[in-house]
Amino acid sequence: MTAPTIVARGHRPGAEPTGDARPRRHRGVLALALGLLVLAVVVSVLTARSTSDVPLAPDNPDPDGARALAQVLREQGVSVTYVRTTAAALAEAGAGTTLLVLSPESLRTEQREALAGVAADVVLADVGWGDLAPLTSRVRVDEHAVRESRPAGCDDPHAQAAGEVTSGGPVLSGTDAVLCFAGPEGAGYAAWTEGDRQWRAIADGWVLSNDGIATEGNAALVLRTLGAHDRLVWYLPSEDDPYGTGTGGGTDPFPLPGPALLLLALVGLVVVLWQGRRLGPVVVEPLPVVVRASETTRGRGRLYRRAGAHAHAAAALRAGLVARLAGRVGLPSHAPPHQVVETLARASGRSEGAVHDVLYGPPPTDDAGLIALTQALDTLDREVQRG
Repeated sequence: MTAPTIVARGHRPGAEPTGDARPRRHRGVLALALGLLVLAVVVSVLTARSTSDVPLAPDNPDPDGARALAQVLREQGVSVTYVRTTAAALAEAGAGTTLLVLSPESLRTEQREALAGVAADVVLADVGWGDLAPLTSRVRVDEHAVRESRPAGCDDPHAQAAGEVTSGGPVLSGTDAVLCFAGPEGAGYAAWTEGDRQWRAIADGWVLSNDGIATEGNAALVLRTLGAHDRLVWYLPSEDDPYGTGTGGGTDPFPLPGPALLLLALVGLVVVLWQGRRLGPVVVEPLPVVVRASETTRGRGRLYRRAGAHAHAAAALRAGLVARLAGRVGLPSHAPPHQVVETLARASGRSEGAVHDVLYGPPPTDDAGLIALTQALDTLDREVQRG
């Protein structure tokens, strides 16, 4: 009797089964997964909205954005170029253009020195508390004003065309500039000439926002100020701009577009999951040392005291209080100082000036001043809790 022949599934009798069927199936699954990833990235790129959530950005449609202003300027024939680095602003802001610099007080000294020499007309906006030198010495930032309607009260043509504007927050003063929309605390708008260049400053950035542009004569003032030339360079400083730090000129170290980087990351993840070995369960081991949070806080405080860093410690205390109270009173994490002051003043029952002095006043210079500030912050915290 002849022994039966055992035939492997999928093979002919007498043929040797191949050993690479399983790898081929794996490669097919991998190819399918990569194809689906590519398709998903392409669809997301085609359907994605080109907007952001950066305050006063020309592509931000939120109330604190400024897309409405940018769209109207483009409809009037003004070319709007949006930049986030000092190097890009210097490259774009040539003669016959307008350079809009937002939050100029946040720039480092090297950045201000470079921007002070541009050939373009300059408009400073959303001017916070801080020194503007060496960018300009013609105006300075003083006090804090309640947001309200103010008449032009000057002979600047842009201000006269606007008639009245609604603004508040930091105010401007100076002896060598035309000051407009002034109140008891100071002016909300200033204009002056340096050489053959026109300089203007709009203290309250809310005037440019989607929420504030349509109020009173805000639109007329902003459109005339920013639309004086056919080209507008919209410079919104970025915190990670390396200009003047010796780490580069502000160019992107990763020139690949975002979707390409996402695709590469997804491909890498698939390869890791495909080729990687399974890991065992996580082993929990006790830490060799347990450090209490209170000990860490005391240690950091001693370091600040030894270094005499009263201003740094005060800034940390103020920022910590604002962060704690923000969620309690419904403030967004990126709220500007004037919004923080207005909201906490309502919550605590204090005046806006008193709240501003506690949160944004001059930093202490000695231990006694730091202790007094700590007590004032603690009192404000308790008042907001009671409110």
